[in-house]
Amino acid sequence: MSQPNDVTAGQNPLFLPVIDSYGRLSRVPDTGELEKIETQWDDNRIRIAKVGKLGLELSDGLSAWKKGVVRPDWEKLLERVRAGISQGICVWHVDRLFRRPKDLETLIELADNGFVVISSHGSRDLSDPDDRFILRIEVAHAARSSDDTQRRVKRRKQENREQGLTNGGSRALGFPGRNRRVVGERKKRMETGDALESMTEAPAEQVLWEREQIAKACQDHADGVALKAIWRHWIDINLLSVSGQPMSPQAVAAILNRASNAGLIEHDGVIVGKMRDHENVRIIEPELFYELRAKFAARRRGNVVGEKCLASGILRCGTCGVTMYSRCQADGKRSYRCRLDRKGCGKVQGSMTGIDEQLRELVIARLSDSRYAAAISAAREAVSEELNTTTDSIERIKRIQRGLAERLGAEEIDIDEFDAANRPLSKRLKELLATRERLTGGQIDGPVKAMSAEEVERQWKKGEIPERRVLLTRALGTDRIVLDKATAKGGNGFDVARLRLVPSQAWVEEFGE
Repeated sequence: MSQPNDVTAGQNPLFLPVIDSYGRLSRVPDTGELEKIETQWDDNRIRIAKVGKLGLELSDGLSAWKKGVVRPDWEKLLERVRAGISQGICVWHVDRLFRRPKDLETLIELADNGFVVISSHGSRDLSDPDDRFILRIEVAHAARSSDDTQRRVKRRKQENREQGLTNGGSRALGFPGRNRRVVGERKKRMETGDALESMTEAPAEQVLWEREQIAKACQDHADGVALKAIWRHWIDINLLSVSGQPMSPQAVAAILNRASNAGLIEHDGVIVGKMRDHENVRIIEPELFYELRAKFAARRRGNVVGEKCLASGILRCGTCGVTMYSRCQADGKRSYRCRLDRKGCGKVQGSMTGIDEQLRELVIARLSDSRYAAAISAAREAVSEELNTTTDSIERIKRIQRGLAERLGAEEIDIDEFDAANRPLSKRLKELLATRERLTGGQIDGPVKAMSAEEVERQWKKGEIPERRVLLTRALGTDRIVLDKATAKGGNGFDVARLRLVPSQAWVEEFGE
């Protein structure tokens, strides 16, 4: 018979299961203080020793509620259980671990499937229907509490904006207040239990100097000085971020494009008011800000995706599902990477040469398959009417947007009027493009009959990257091409098993989008 703090299901006495230990920064119920991850792991080791043997020790940060937050160790733990690498998990305090019903249901499903699920603390047993019922209520209540907190915070911020106040927090460059911590320092300190000393106020002379440099940079950029030249100058004079780190060119651009430089308050891309005492706190005149904003809005940013790399923007990360892009490595070779700066997990990469060769073989095999071509033809015929209506709507919105851009360039409207008119158009256009993607699988002129393998290969060799991308999207249809994380280091050549096709329905089930 299990102890009161057990959460058990399906234990097999014939072997000792491998049980992974999971900790998440959590507050002690009696004191409200944060319990260190190391302490949670210590408790879990004692608990695991009674029923099995220790696998990996994993942990994540505080948030168990934010819907968009990535908790890589939690996902890794579930992957190991599903793959049979471990036979169970141990959590520190099952009663307090979750603030999202989805996570609780995941554990209940694992327990139902015979995996060992135990906890170091807490009084709920996932094998007991009554405890399941109570836990579901508690987690639903916790989720509701988090939602209520979010609404209160949003309302308070809205009231601050209406009164011309900023929403607090650490200071921005060129404004007084406390300096910021280096990204990741707070989480690291909290996990190790180290004290978090208060950040120091920025000296008045430092703030004044920053304001002078920002004002000069804004005027220089409006006069035609390149952003990279301004960035290099800031590096030369040792102008650092508010966390004391050198800035990137992108960070410099973001600073010059801030509405607060002109004493204005911006929310969701819209100027909603002026800062209190804006004439004294602003760094530049509003006219200069609007000139810069128009310049940034009209700029074509970077190269068109796919002009140089076949699978950029098409290949997906097998760990987090985010789109992968190319990057040049230190040795000069190029690879596809899941990039942190594009909201990816940063854990997956692969040789561009090896991946592109496998994609070439996929294109030849699929586009020369008569069954695949017939399926595309049938699907295209079934949605032809809706597709025509969607295409007409897309073209109409694009014509309107071009007209707005021309009026902005002729100074018949200002940037605020342009944004106000273009925002709903952009939203509607995004919805229509998604509809077209769903109807066509990315194949605007999809094939209606199979080609010979020789003809497909001839088109591939003859075409440049844009033409090859068209062939690739036709071959994929509504499927996604995914690159999984490497399981072994080194080796001779690219591991073709890392690439896999995921049908649209399976994609939704695996990645939830």
